[in-house]
Amino acid sequence: MAGLQNRRQKLDPSAGVFKRPLIDSDDIIIDILSRLPVKSLLRFRCVCKSWHTLISDSHLVRKHLRRAVRGVNANSSKLLISNSPLYSIDYEALEDVNSFVAIKELHLPVPLVLDRMSIVGSCNGLICLHENKGDFFLWNPCTRDTLKLPGVTYFPSSPLFYGFGYDSTIEDYKVIVGGTSSSESGLLTTTIALFTLKSGSWRTFQDLNYVKLNGQGCLLNEALHWVEFEWRWEGYFNVLSSRIISFDLAGEEFQEMVPLSSYLSDQKYISIRIGTTTNCLFVYMFNHSNFSDIAITIWVMKEYGVKESWTKIIDIPSELFRPLQGVFFLNLICILESGEVCMSYSSGLVSYNPKENTFRSVLSSPVILLPEAIMYVETLVSPVVESWADI
Repeated sequence: MAGLQNRRQKLDPSAGVFKRPLIDSDDIIIDILSRLPVKSLLRFRCVCKSWHTLISDSHLVRKHLRRAVRGVNANSSKLLISNSPLYSIDYEALEDVNSFVAIKELHLPVPLVLDRMSIVGSCNGLICLHENKGDFFLWNPCTRDTLKLPGVTYFPSSPLFYGFGYDSTIEDYKVIVGGTSSSESGLLTTTIALFTLKSGSWRTFQDLNYVKLNGQGCLLNEALHWVEFEWRWEGYFNVLSSRIISFDLAGEEFQEMVPLSSYLSDQKYISIRIGTTTNCLFVYMFNHSNFSDIAITIWVMKEYGVKESWTKIIDIPSELFRPLQGVFFLNLICILESGEVCMSYSSGLVSYNPKENTFRSVLSSPVILLPEAIMYVETLVSPVVESWADI
């Protein structure tokens, strides 16, 4: 390892990490280190300069990332709760109903007002945050590396929809924010601003075909997904039609995916939302209490892009939501391998067990505020491109 100290370092701008020549013994060491938690690697990086160099190397960072994303590394998946303060929960602990759910408080290295902040998305261990005054940040909760993005001049107010992901065709991270505008003829159009990490700048696309999107796009297969729906007031909210709109990060364009299950067109529901679980899209409908004793229905697209693969997996009865004081102010976060469904609502986090038809409390919120939550993996990936320097 001593020989590493004298090796000249080179930069790999596409990866966000250092790149240097490898020697044979490095491969064995890197394979061992790639299996360790980020917390341990950060401690080892402080041992000496050669260890710092090795653990910062792009080969190790990429190998560790691949293991974390595939779930090979133990306890690498976490759940971020945008409460006040921010919390992190071990995903594996959510699976075990008898275990204590360890909650870790996270500290942002930049001052943000949490109740005025939105989670834009999560990808490869990086989390994109948006403060309502307009600032965007890329943040690795493990390494605490943070990058404040340049301002988006086109959107003076909060955007209507947003998302964050990775484009493997150019090995770059992208942030998208969008909203509604009017063309010269008065027709509604969509405007988006797109940030790429390599360029460090935003590009604006105006007068796109109008899409009625809202909130965070769900990342899957290097595309962001939203549910677009039309509704009408008939003494209650009634969804007339719905479809999934995706934004391809490589092609940088909106696409309409295959329709939702034809079953949905025959149902009375007041809202529909989207999420991802185990590399699959899922949607969940809020049914109207006048027409159904089922409060929420969950469907999973088991084969991406195939309409016939939509499968209804869970019906949650309305009666179970009475203690929660309202079903509509609720978000589904993830579907655990056990089949339980983790949800956030105004008083914290709960998990629904479809086999026993019961709820259990996971986290109580100190404030009456619907917390945002998102899954992420612990990695060494850094957004701080401009801080690299030859060593």
